[in-house]
Amino acid sequence: MKKSLLGLCVASAFVTQASHALELKAWVIDGDSEKPFFQQLEENFNAKYKDQNITVDVVPIPGYNNAIQAAALSGELPDVIMVDGPNMANYVWTNMLQPMDTLLDKEIVEDLLPSVKEQGIYGPDQKIYMVSPYDSSVLLWGNKKYLKEAGVRIPSGMKDAWDDKEFTDALDKLAKVKGVQWPLDMKLNYDGEWYTYGFAPFIQSRGADLIDRQNWKAEGTVDSQPAIDALAELQTWSKKGWIVPATAGDNRFYGDKTAAMVWVGNWMWRAHKTGLGDDLVLIPAPKLAGKSVSPNGGWGWAVPAKTKNTAEVAKFLNFALSTEQVAKYADITGYIPARKSAVALSEIYRPGGEGALFVEQAQSAAVVRPVHPAYPVISSSFGKAVQHILQGADVKTELQQAARAIDEDIEDNSGYPPFDK
Repeated sequence: MKKSLLGLCVASAFVTQASHALELKAWVIDGDSEKPFFQQLEENFNAKYKDQNITVDVVPIPGYNNAIQAAALSGELPDVIMVDGPNMANYVWTNMLQPMDTLLDKEIVEDLLPSVKEQGIYGPDQKIYMVSPYDSSVLLWGNKKYLKEAGVRIPSGMKDAWDDKEFTDALDKLAKVKGVQWPLDMKLNYDGEWYTYGFAPFIQSRGADLIDRQNWKAEGTVDSQPAIDALAELQTWSKKGWIVPATAGDNRFYGDKTAAMVWVGNWMWRAHKTGLGDDLVLIPAPKLAGKSVSPNGGWGWAVPAKTKNTAEVAKFLNFALSTEQVAKYADITGYIPARKSAVALSEIYRPGGEGALFVEQAQSAAVVRPVHPAYPVISSSFGKAVQHILQGADVKTELQQAARAIDEDIEDNSGYPPFDK
């Protein structure tokens, strides 16, 4: 009888313990470079918190954006998701996300790169709704052999970046070097967000922007004369045959080395380093009108509005955004660490590391894409205009059409209140 009672007590204890076990679900992007990071993140979090009966199932989701939008409509979002930074404002405006301020350790927020923090703040309430473990940037990657043969000066850092004239002169000289078919690859083989992310800096460095961020009007900003001048120059380069066409594929710079330079982001680090070795050189974003501008941002952690297990979610977020995990994300994927304290732990991006210029740009030249619910339309409209311009369309007409499409969307949504204030 006593034995039986003891057995019941033990069994009851196990049932009680099991009933308090919680498995969080986290949906993440399904990228090849990110998978090793997410696998170790799940393993290490579970090893640390299994004694507290908290585990996480990190699930890469194919067709990610469509999947989370469908899950949001059906009310089936998991505990934690990743969102692309520029889309965050639209998700908040549609009540899809909850603020993260009370879930994050203060030291993490204070340690974020300014541009990473800015990307995650929703303007109307100034609360944080997403935090990325990384930042991104774009600069010029050069083939040192070709640059030396052309007699082109290689800048030592941001302070002596090329101006517009020196950039154009470099392209002209490189076009005459034996073995160079194209002086510049601008990744026209890419699609989607690249045409905003990669090309907005050319108009922003001249004083234009995708939209006026005070009154949220595109007309007079994205189609302003500085924007027209910037894209007209790129069109001229294209007509001269200086830019790798989309049909030429992806590896003209690091593969057959028929392109002397490429304008692209840090995600190409390993391919470029493998392809060029010691001939690889990083060149800062040019000062086209007196200042360098680079894009920033990427995917980050966010919490759906309906998530209830916030205490456990907070443990996961603070683990995933720890200095050590942020540094691992950088070295596994090639992206820039989102935390200042993680930079020193990164083999690539630490001071004196081969990718240190990326960190310098991210800290001093990054311009966050507009944090506004209309961003999907802003991006698609500008990106379409850039593609058409590089194919020979009239620059002014294309930018005016983009401005109208953006302003009409904002007007159709009554200014996206409270952004209309």
